[in-house]
Amino acid sequence: MSTPQPAPPRTPHRPGRPVGAAPGHAPATAVPDGPGVRTAVVHEWVGARAGAEQVFEALAGTWPDADLYALSSAPGVQLDLGGRPLRTTALDRGATRERRALTLPLMPLAWRALGRGDYDLVVTSHHAFATSNRLARPGGTHLAYVHTPARYVWSPELDGRGTSPLLAPARHLLAGVDRRAAARLSGVATNSAEVARRVERFWGREATVVHPPVDVDRFAPATGDRDELRLPDGYLLALGRWVPYKNHLLVVDVAERLGRPAVLAGAGPLAAVLRERAAAASVPVLVVERPADAQVRELLRRASALVFPTFEDFGIVPVEAMAAGTPVVAPARGGAAETVVDGVTGALVPEHSPAAYAEALARAEACSPAACTLRARDFGPERFRERVRAWVASHSGGR
Repeated sequence: MSTPQPAPPRTPHRPGRPVGAAPGHAPATAVPDGPGVRTAVVHEWVGARAGAEQVFEALAGTWPDADLYALSSAPGVQLDLGGRPLRTTALDRGATRERRALTLPLMPLAWRALGRGDYDLVVTSHHAFATSNRLARPGGTHLAYVHTPARYVWSPELDGRGTSPLLAPARHLLAGVDRRAAARLSGVATNSAEVARRVERFWGREATVVHPPVDVDRFAPATGDRDELRLPDGYLLALGRWVPYKNHLLVVDVAERLGRPAVLAGAGPLAAVLRERAAAASVPVLVVERPADAQVRELLRRASALVFPTFEDFGIVPVEAMAAGTPVVAPARGGAAETVVDGVTGALVPEHSPAAYAEALARAEACSPAACTLRARDFGPERFRERVRAWVASHSGGR
């Protein structure tokens, strides 16, 4: 019996459509791309090898001769940048790296302080103020890959750093700076349709959706490669940072409703709370703090399902679970709704409650592991490079 292949998710905007409907927007310009073309790839800041940094790696690999820039780079973070140096700004100092929330108003100034560049093409990986850079030459092309418009400015309810008393007086000013920088862009891509809607709402810009790269081969089902974690049979897995919005406590509630064991894997400030809840649970709950890479693969491969009750812009973990052949139960909104195919690679839950997630689990567990792995391959690094190159080419008239 053949495995059904899910259709790719629809995007809300037509790839390649010239941007500039709103007053003040930079028109789509021809993008030179090839030998002799001066290119820069810019990233917000390097704080860890997380999802945004992996996108930066992939963008750097797509343009292997490009110069690379970031606001700052934390010591010890290893990125594969092809041996190229990473040029940083005046904020790349210990004190400012450690107090990033306090330096948010300075970030646009730090980018501007780099001066006017002479690059023909600049591709910026953005989630705060990186689009404020002026590295493209006059008449050059500046394209932005947007993880999200700055939450501290536009959606402070989603990020506590935006509610800082020091930042509050500056939010209105920073919103104007951000919109003006966005208006100068030649084109915008986003990591999900959810973020594309946010870009349209806050910036008045249309965007092409280019889902970020996921190293799916690393999680492909395999025998061996097991760390002895003594995992219970048929467990439900919660994997991610131990912070409130990830809703790990809800996963324990779901497990208790179903009489199933659960595993909570990750690290973060809620460690003590989760351990206390696990000890009091009516079902076995294993807490795995800071799992190694091999352990993460084992956790994903052996889980009955990943329960992912959180609203993410994209969400790499559900794709990693599918790559391991494991179905996903997730909200029917946000990034998971663009990656998980309901009834094929998992179950999408319209109501955010333990009862709704528990009810959806049987539908997820009926999904084929082969369908999960096939779906995950649509988000691999090669597909990302193809799509991001096509997005850039859409600004060059096909040349």
